[in-house]
Amino acid sequence: MTEEQLLLFLVQVFVVLGLARLMGEVFRRFDQPPFAGEILAGVLLGQTVLGTAFPELFHGLFPDDELQLAMFEVTAEIGILFLLLAIGLEVDVANAWKLRSQSFSVAVTGVVVPLVVGFGMAWWLFGTWGEPGFPRIAYSLFVAAAVSITAITIVARLLFDLKIVKSDLGLLLLSAMAINELLGWVVLAVVMGMIGGAGGAQGVRPDAIAAVVLGTILFSAVCASIGRAQVTKLLRWFDAQGLPSPATPLSFVVCLGLVCGIITAEIGVHPIFGFLIAGVMAGDHKALSEHTRSVITQMVEAIFVPLFFAGICLHVDFVGSFEAGLVAVVTVVSVFGKFFGAWLGTWLVRMPAFDRLPIAIAHIPGGSMGVLLAVVGRNAGLIGEEVFVAIVFASIASALVVGPALAWSLRRREEQNVLGFFVRDGLIPGLAAETRHDVIDELVECAGQIRPRLDLDVVRGGVHAREEMMGTGVGRGIAIPHARLEDLERPLVLLGISRAGVDWDAIDDQPAHLVFLILTPADDRDSQLEILHTIASGVDDERAHDLLYAESSDEMWTALLPVFNKDREAGEGLRSA
Repeated sequence: MTEEQLLLFLVQVFVVLGLARLMGEVFRRFDQPPFAGEILAGVLLGQTVLGTAFPELFHGLFPDDELQLAMFEVTAEIGILFLLLAIGLEVDVANAWKLRSQSFSVAVTGVVVPLVVGFGMAWWLFGTWGEPGFPRIAYSLFVAAAVSITAITIVARLLFDLKIVKSDLGLLLLSAMAINELLGWVVLAVVMGMIGGAGGAQGVRPDAIAAVVLGTILFSAVCASIGRAQVTKLLRWFDAQGLPSPATPLSFVVCLGLVCGIITAEIGVHPIFGFLIAGVMAGDHKALSEHTRSVITQMVEAIFVPLFFAGICLHVDFVGSFEAGLVAVVTVVSVFGKFFGAWLGTWLVRMPAFDRLPIAIAHIPGGSMGVLLAVVGRNAGLIGEEVFVAIVFASIASALVVGPALAWSLRRREEQNVLGFFVRDGLIPGLAAETRHDVIDELVECAGQIRPRLDLDVVRGGVHAREEMMGTGVGRGIAIPHARLEDLERPLVLLGISRAGVDWDAIDDQPAHLVFLILTPADDRDSQLEILHTIASGVDDERAHDLLYAESSDEMWTALLPVFNKDREAGEGLRSA
């Protein structure tokens, strides 16, 4: 490598990363996924725009030098590896198993239906858009996988932005999509077996495919069970020894990703699957704090992901390779296949009608996962530029539409006066407890005084069990433990204030000062979402300050009025019990 090549590489990274981050933030400002802006940056800097309008400038910035191309491509490839690592941290197999009666049904139908439809579409398209030298079945399975996988990162971000990520609906969605991710990558393992040693121009070798698939399943099962338990113990040991955090767990998780990537590559699957599995192993929220996960995700999103998404578009002519009919077919199959598949799963388990629509809509986005699979297929030579552009377009389009559609589906629920669920005796200006467990018990005892018919053991068990599945610290000093109860007639909300603060494993690593205990009837799903959304979005820094320094329930009530009271006159009717 010469100094001129190194200098040009630094200029490439500066230009691509700078514009990608800028475009990503513009898209984020308009409540759209940043990866779409990062891809647009690559289109603007690449062959599509810059290469067409100013070819000399484009070839000067991105010359056809083998070493120069390799330097940037390797840097971008690191982005894809770390992106899968971050996605794996969001996959909680323990919660998915606890909610298996619902999440498995939604996940399986959410994958199988679009997979079948996508396979039929790709089989039909193979005569025109298939690549010579590869089996038709491998091509069809790959395209089917690309249009059936859902981007868990986009959905998690949407749930966070809508202030319902800690709700039961949010937990169910993330659990179902965890299974969706793993099923999609198992299908990819089959395809990679077909186009590797198991297939190619000589045709499909069932024995080699079976070896790849069995190896992938065995490796995944061991990692998700024994591996996850051992990694959790090791992360806890790091914490007990007082090792620097998040530096130590960050280094460990990256090394774990490298090891798993090497193993999956030896099995015959793309190394990115190994990084996904590494994230799954390290994702236990009891061992790896929300703050540490946030640091890893922010590092990936700030540097590596923009370089990857912009980089994949530099040498693709999106205009010249854009086939309108092909793009339309792939997009329709991708969006409606996943929507109907997830909706069918909710229907099979008899979920309430008002939950079916948002769950089905949330499965629409292919997003970054669809783009990732398109890149894998293109790099392997399995799909051409036209199919690559169609899958990327479908992934972006589905990611752009899911936000407004999901928000609309949630707005269709009946609005309620959240303030009516509070009672004066449930406003506690000074909590005595100092730990998360004890704070919950203190609030439950208070709930028992307000509703004497409550079985406090059942309430405590329900709240603690829900807290174990997903912590309810939402950041900004707020925690919202909650549970659904069979013997509760109407919702009840309590608020306790801890001036010293309680560790609640929040994403911003700040202690919880305002703890809202939300109890709702088991068959009432609208109230919980409405209450969670109102609290998370309505209690801003100013209101939190007023509540924190309130010295009586009356002062707390005054501070709550602007947040919850849809009808200010209803404030006079606060019930005492």
